[in-house]
Amino acid sequence: MMEKTQISWIQLFLLLSGFHIGSTVLLSPSAGAGRDAWLAMILGGAGGTLLMWSYAVLSMLNPSKTLVEILRDRLGKIAGTILSFLYVWYFIHLASLVFRDFGEFLCTTTYLETPMVVVIGLFAVVLLYTVNSGIEVLGRLSELLVPVIPVAISIISFSLFTINDFTAVLPILENGLMPVLKGAFGAITFPYGETVAFLMLFPHLNRKDKLKKTVVISAVLSTLMGLLVFFRDLFVIGGDLIGRSTFIPHLTSLLIPEFNVEPLLDINLLIGGGIKISVCVYAAAKALCQIRGVQDYRGFTRAVLTFAVVLAIWAYDSVLELFAWTQKVYGFYVIPFQVLIPLLLLLLSLIRKGKPQGEVPDKEGNNNAEAVNA
Repeated sequence: MMEKTQISWIQLFLLLSGFHIGSTVLLSPSAGAGRDAWLAMILGGAGGTLLMWSYAVLSMLNPSKTLVEILRDRLGKIAGTILSFLYVWYFIHLASLVFRDFGEFLCTTTYLETPMVVVIGLFAVVLLYTVNSGIEVLGRLSELLVPVIPVAISIISFSLFTINDFTAVLPILENGLMPVLKGAFGAITFPYGETVAFLMLFPHLNRKDKLKKTVVISAVLSTLMGLLVFFRDLFVIGGDLIGRSTFIPHLTSLLIPEFNVEPLLDINLLIGGGIKISVCVYAAAKALCQIRGVQDYRGFTRAVLTFAVVLAIWAYDSVLELFAWTQKVYGFYVIPFQVLIPLLLLLLSLIRKGKPQGEVPDKEGNNNAEAVNA
């Protein structure tokens, strides 16, 4: 049963924006395309916007229903429940990946002597309180904190205007089209496809007629922000380093004279990463709540967060192993969760939608708009 909490379309827009921008400003999914990553980001942004739009349509065809309820309604209780458990795993796994990115960045750049388990553990405690405060509180926090992200990005970018090489974008398609297509595929799955988790949040929107417009605008603006960050980094450090560096914005920030902008990068990750983890934890806890048939999701948040933290710390031996897995496996691993199952549900929902109520076929097979009243 859906608790009676609502968020505005502005809050949803900010949650989506923070979810998108938080970790992608540090880890570009299209970096493998090198200096041509901007082409991959545009293609990926277009594909990602279309995918997010399909999530919005799916939600609107199943008003007031979460992903778990849609799965059970369209695929039956048994198959729907099995897939719901798989989505719980995916949401927890996604949260663990963001936790690990967060921990690796801070322990590599800022807290060199602090064990990663301490950094991630303290962050998890804060997020536990945030998630347990409810979706409305998370929406209000997004209004307060997410606008800081573009401000921080702008400050860093304007500080670097005197350090640039605008020829770094050339030659275009130096290595052919294939790296661009691979980069575009990576951009679709990270971050746009990950917003499938919002299918657990969309029913809370107080203006359902704003849903499609909200997700499209957030996707477009996130793409533009990603392009700004990429071109800034490309013009400053050049195309050769773009595809070989781990935390590219950190490397770029070190070139700003007489101004330490590392705290701004930390703030970006704290806000964006915090929102992304919170959404994933809420989605997993809410899914478990509905699978078990209980009303309060808060009874599952501690277990979900604990599992995510444990997975983040011990699933990968090093940052190199983590990045190798995400580059080679992640895109294919998430296809069922992000594309195949949602599109199947969308197709079934369109089929089930059928004829509008009140239309009754006459003897010749034509539809008459006669009201069917009990």
